[in-house]
Amino acid sequence: MALTCFALASQTAAAEPSFPELETLIASADSNLKIPGGSVRVVEDGEIIFDRYFGTFSEDSKIPWDEQTVVAIASISKSVTATLVAVLVGEGNLSFDDPIAKYLPEYAELKLQNSDQSIRSPTIAECLSHTAGFPGGTMGKLPKNSPVKRGDQAEVARHLATQGLAARPGTQYAYTFRGYAAVSRLIEVVTGRPIAEVMREKLLSPLGMNETTFTLGVSLVRRLPLFASRAEGRSDEEVAAQIERYRAERGPFVNTAGSLISTPNDLQRFLQFHADKGLVGSRQIVPASVLAKLYRKQPATKNYGLGFNLRGGGVVGHGGATGTSASADLKTGRILIVFTQAGSPSARPLISGAAKVGFPQALSSKDRP
Repeated sequence: MALTCFALASQTAAAEPSFPELETLIASADSNLKIPGGSVRVVEDGEIIFDRYFGTFSEDSKIPWDEQTVVAIASISKSVTATLVAVLVGEGNLSFDDPIAKYLPEYAELKLQNSDQSIRSPTIAECLSHTAGFPGGTMGKLPKNSPVKRGDQAEVARHLATQGLAARPGTQYAYTFRGYAAVSRLIEVVTGRPIAEVMREKLLSPLGMNETTFTLGVSLVRRLPLFASRAEGRSDEEVAAQIERYRAERGPFVNTAGSLISTPNDLQRFLQFHADKGLVGSRQIVPASVLAKLYRKQPATKNYGLGFNLRGGGVVGHGGATGTSASADLKTGRILIVFTQAGSPSARPLISGAAKVGFPQALSSKDRP
């Protein structure tokens, strides 16, 4: 089913199927003070068959969570970034098996941490599957004075190389933003352009993901639960000044592993693109054979491909630490998108419960943030 055929936003199917289990899960979440608001969407054959929004932006907010709400999707960003790499692979600019040292010379002479042992450069695939050998950990675990919080893509990539690897590439799984940081710089080297621009031109715009971005704007801030309270009662000029201060404090580095914001509509487009094997309308954006490589279990992982958790039964997707989840059944085309901003521990009963309803055939799998 091509993307041009699916309904969006509140345009649910006229005869909406009954999902009493989902209604019960949502009612439970809505009464949970730890989950101020959220949404659940189910798509089948390219059409929205279930679409619910509940609660407010925060416990103290009166702003309703609705179809206009924008969320920080956190680690779902990894699936989007890996798909951008697939676009470049499909165009012949890269190979998943390329060592990143081919484009980033600083990775040609790596050392194993706490030793003098030289080790090979990890490949792009190893970076995207968390098996590159980088130490595990998210950006939130970094010290305040970390160079990662001050540098740009090039400086961060060089810094990570100087730190060496914690394991030999391809031998251990360690969930981290670091491999994605290296790959994002690699993309800049290959294209000669900033990663955010490449993402917009090569993937987001062709898929019509017009509200998915790394960059906050005034209108988006007012619709983003994590920031909206700071914008209430302020003029657009004051909010714009807040955004500039936030950018200055945050530094220039773009965390392609976890800093995208998006909407249910945009992630529906993204997952439909995967269900449609790289098609947007009649245009083949990525060869199906290239996309298929994203869903292959990688060595040293339990159930991870390239930027995607592999949940069994043809279901692939990712979760986010903010309390988000987005999955697609590549066999049937069913899509499930669950959004909160309550954090993954609080949102887990809703997310895991919805997954059991949406994908009963899938093997049980712990959804990593």
